[in-house]
Amino acid sequence: MRITCIDSPVRAFLIFFALLINTHCSRQCSAAEIDKYTKAATNVVNMQEQHLELIEWIRSHPDGFVSDKLEIRVADPNNPALGSGMFVNGPIKEGELLYSLPWDLLIKADDASPDGELETLISCGLVRSLLRELRLGDESTFGPYLKYFHSFDASGLVDNWSEDGYDLLEEISSPDWSYNFVGDDWLDRCDGSIDPLEEKAAEYVATRAEDFVLIPLFDLANHRNGHMNYAHVNKKIEVVGGVGADGIATRDIAAGEEIHHSYYLCPKCGESLSDGFGTRRLLQNYGFVESMPQRWGFYLDDDDLDEEIDIMFDIDYAKPGASPGELDLRWYDGEAPKDQNELVYLREELERLEEEENELNKDDGMIPDSEYDVIRRYLEARIVAFRKAVQVATEVIGNEAFRVEHDVEKDEGNKQVECFLPSMFCSIWRF
Repeated sequence: MRITCIDSPVRAFLIFFALLINTHCSRQCSAAEIDKYTKAATNVVNMQEQHLELIEWIRSHPDGFVSDKLEIRVADPNNPALGSGMFVNGPIKEGELLYSLPWDLLIKADDASPDGELETLISCGLVRSLLRELRLGDESTFGPYLKYFHSFDASGLVDNWSEDGYDLLEEISSPDWSYNFVGDDWLDRCDGSIDPLEEKAAEYVATRAEDFVLIPLFDLANHRNGHMNYAHVNKKIEVVGGVGADGIATRDIAAGEEIHHSYYLCPKCGESLSDGFGTRRLLQNYGFVESMPQRWGFYLDDDDLDEEIDIMFDIDYAKPGASPGELDLRWYDGEAPKDQNELVYLREELERLEEEENELNKDDGMIPDSEYDVIRRYLEARIVAFRKAVQVATEVIGNEAFRVEHDVEKDEGNKQVECFLPSMFCSIWRF
């Protein structure tokens, strides 16, 4: 059995078009709506053919392998705009090979070994290798894979947002926002140019590469962490210099499951494992808000508290059997907030985010809808995370009764507040 697919593109188009219309049109659709769904269905069929061509290209190599149980399809039939995902149509055992690509089916950097560790946004040599293949045109042996580059839409990356959208996201993320433009990295560190093809190649490498190599098929698996209560991550990639790359199941996978790997909690992710790379940086680098579990990290100097704030935690849905919507929080390396000042920071940041939410509800239409929707999802995720962190930190620090002194700023001036209760009852008092 080969990869699951509807044989006739025309039949696939008709079926998917009918599904979209039936799902979204409870009344008679307008001409504009029908045109929207027609384009969506057409795009799905085109991408399906592209996935099939890529898989057959890999299988045509004597050492290439793609499991018959593997399929690439629309992740959510009700919302094709979310893109495709990698799924299995049959049970997979832990350790089973999902796909294998020999060394000559990988695009490699000229300047580094794939066994090295990438410490910057992009590999300059890998961008140049990709550009070389692109400029070969039809003469490139990577034709089926390069089609993904040509269909790659970089407009969703935060670097390419409107000025209003970017500024609002930066404001919401303040004060832990960091500037890491891929274009700047390409220009300054790689000595690249502002040629649109070069800039797009840099963005493609930044979002698709495994350090110093581009691995066809590997980059079609979506991100999901699986380090807390649920084992969402079910695949790993093994790259051996001069040999190739294998995708291997890390646990038993049931038929119908989606294949996931983590973009930043992985064996070769280096400092991403501990430097605060998490939900915010994932949005900044890849343009989407990750599902649970999430990682939130904050490191900053707080002038008001005259100390450094260093907090990192993971959050996930509670294990089966818990109340619906209940969340679990785990401090990174088991380190809970160390003192009352860190709890104060968490509370004040939560208050600021809730104020941002009120302002966001007053949207004036200046920000494109696509950016506005991402900003809203990100703000909601950040608020949920901080509420849980405040709750858990209050319980932890509240186990010790000690005197709390904190300056509370009011419109009419500053007032010293003293609290002699257990700190779980000592919120940021307002008078």
